[in-house]
Amino acid sequence: MDTDSAPAHGLVGLAPGPGAGLISGPDPGSGTCPGPGTTPGLDLGPGVAPYPAPDLDLLSPEVFAGQRHLDQLAALRARPGLARHPEPDGPGFLVATRYDDVLAVLGDPATFSSRAGIRLGGSHEAADRVADRLMVVSDPPRHGRIRRVVGAPFTPAALRRWQDRIVDGVTDLVDEVVGAAASEDLGGNRDSGGNGNGDGYAGGNVDGNGGERPPRVPGPVVLDAVGDLARRLPNQVICAMMDLPRADWPLIGRLTTDGLDSPDPIDRLDANAEIFGYFADLLDERRARPGDDLISALLTAGGDLTDEELIVNCGGVLTGASETVRYAAAGALLVFAEQPALWARLRTSPELLPTTVEEILRWTTPGLHALRTVTRPVTVAGTALVPGDRVTAWLCSANRDPAVFADPNTFRLDRTPNRHLAFGWGPHVCVGSRVARLELSALLTALTRRVRAVALAGPSVWGTGNFIHGLTSLPVRLSPA
Repeated sequence: MDTDSAPAHGLVGLAPGPGAGLISGPDPGSGTCPGPGTTPGLDLGPGVAPYPAPDLDLLSPEVFAGQRHLDQLAALRARPGLARHPEPDGPGFLVATRYDDVLAVLGDPATFSSRAGIRLGGSHEAADRVADRLMVVSDPPRHGRIRRVVGAPFTPAALRRWQDRIVDGVTDLVDEVVGAAASEDLGGNRDSGGNGNGDGYAGGNVDGNGGERPPRVPGPVVLDAVGDLARRLPNQVICAMMDLPRADWPLIGRLTTDGLDSPDPIDRLDANAEIFGYFADLLDERRARPGDDLISALLTAGGDLTDEELIVNCGGVLTGASETVRYAAAGALLVFAEQPALWARLRTSPELLPTTVEEILRWTTPGLHALRTVTRPVTVAGTALVPGDRVTAWLCSANRDPAVFADPNTFRLDRTPNRHLAFGWGPHVCVGSRVARLELSALLTALTRRVRAVALAGPSVWGTGNFIHGLTSLPVRLSPA
């Protein structure tokens, strides 16, 4: 999220059922990463200046719309040291692309601060307004106090209360979307015999001579995997956890998307102002009538947080929950459409579900980078940094580092180990990572039961953002099981 709209950096979920094992225990994706102090590349000694990279372009929307950023980052990984990226109206920023270098930056908040903003293109004035109040734009010790409150509803014990509600909600959504698409196709098309039975089903009930035909078999359905499914999935889950009125869910979904993805900074500000106003009213309501919901849980754990701090962090959780899962889910469906053998294998090998979820997160990495500001002289990967330098840690590049991931440009359902950084690393690792894993697990479980095959039904369209990134449209054809 922008510092004027910042999410809790993605969201990351179980007892028996879809995603079993994801709620309890350490995060399987990042819990075994080396900690600060064991990371190669971090040094308080002298180093060399960052090397210039005049042809590097991690600011242009066209680069990300064309998925060209991955090649640029791969080229940087192969060079020693850190590059300095040019800026049209600024001193430039440094680019950390290797796994160890990203760990070094994200694992040391005393040297690499979040208070001045966490993304390229963010507003410095907005960051100042929310510094040490919004969790993602704070440093220890204040960050820890906010995180204890914001993280209270996402502990394993707390999530078990909502596990069935979340899984049932995801399953209902899949049933609704796939079923609605089938019904629309059935009603809106005609079969080759012209009798109005529709392309959604093979055959009708009565043949041309008035005799009985075999029972109709559901045919493929076509839908936009982003707009019809992936975008609705996290919004529906987080709104249910917050116990928001169903009539408000579409509004909340639109505002969270506009607050993060709109190319107009004024539109982003307006959307987030509306979200904050919504939560201000909601806090008053839940304080008077608490319930079994995320907002009431935050109020109970509130500690020394003011209402304003609770409001901005509610907005952060909402945005983080919505955007990360949306793009991960859409990216997963693209993989399965392009590599149908993987989908067939997952359907017949449900024991691969946990590792598949982790591989989806590594492969898609919706949160591309995290920005930090240097507070004291330090050397990373032999490159000397000085106070005031801005460093971007590219999570998507770290998750493709061949020094850590064998054959990193191949999607493997059974990849183990998989110490990906899709939810960040260090004190700011995503507070809602278990929820995201639970949602993806429930989604895949429901789809593997209902869908035999996934195929592309049109060109995919990628977003242009360099902070949160993913598909904005993905027409697919789902063949029912």
